[in-house]
Amino acid sequence: MKKFQLFIVVEVVLFALAMMSLLATDIPRFFMILVLTLLVLKYYNSGNRMDFLLTVSLLIFFLMMMTNIYIIIGIIFGVIYMLINHFAQVKKKNRQAIIRFSDQQIAFQPSRNRWIGNDNHQGDTYHFDDINIIRLSGRDQINLDNVIVRGADNVIIIQKVYGPTAILVPIDVAVQLHVSSIYGSLVFFDDGAYDLRNEAVKLATADYGNSTKRVKVIINVLAGDTEVKRI
Repeated sequence: MKKFQLFIVVEVVLFALAMMSLLATDIPRFFMILVLTLLVLKYYNSGNRMDFLLTVSLLIFFLMMMTNIYIIIGIIFGVIYMLINHFAQVKKKNRQAIIRFSDQQIAFQPSRNRWIGNDNHQGDTYHFDDINIIRLSGRDQINLDNVIVRGADNVIIIQKVYGPTAILVPIDVAVQLHVSSIYGSLVFFDDGAYDLRNEAVKLATADYGNSTKRVKVIINVLAGDTEVKRI
């Protein structure tokens, strides 16, 4: 509640400063007086012409207010306050959800998305753990050399706007690949490059349907090259 009271006080002060700075000059002061006069006249006498003049005057005065530095600061401060308040509520709700997960003995492991920059996902565990990545841009390299892949439910999902992606797969692991891209190229093992131009491609190794060690890779990228190769 104290944060909201502080927000109201700051907004009122900024609005007062904006009105003082606007009324200190002749043109904004003239339009404000005109608006008030037209409002009084409209109260006693209505008419289409009066409505038109009032609308034009209000629009001009509104545009003048929107160019005032104090109004701009007030809008920015309001947006920042709403974002902070929203994320605080989300964090509180998430804490309650984590407590419920713990009470029900549900395994929960959150991780932050890295929006920009290169990232190397090196397999350093003895079992495969599904990978789900969403980010803006950067180079992603996923190395499955040290991972024991078993069963059919092994999935890698990458979604981003721009950047190349490289998937390094051991020789004994079958692969199914779904790639969707507006502009990029695809290299699937030793089959040569294929240019992607606003299309989706689905590929799979010949032994994918019968293999006991397989990985499904799904990549959605606006612009970027994709390469799947053996190690």
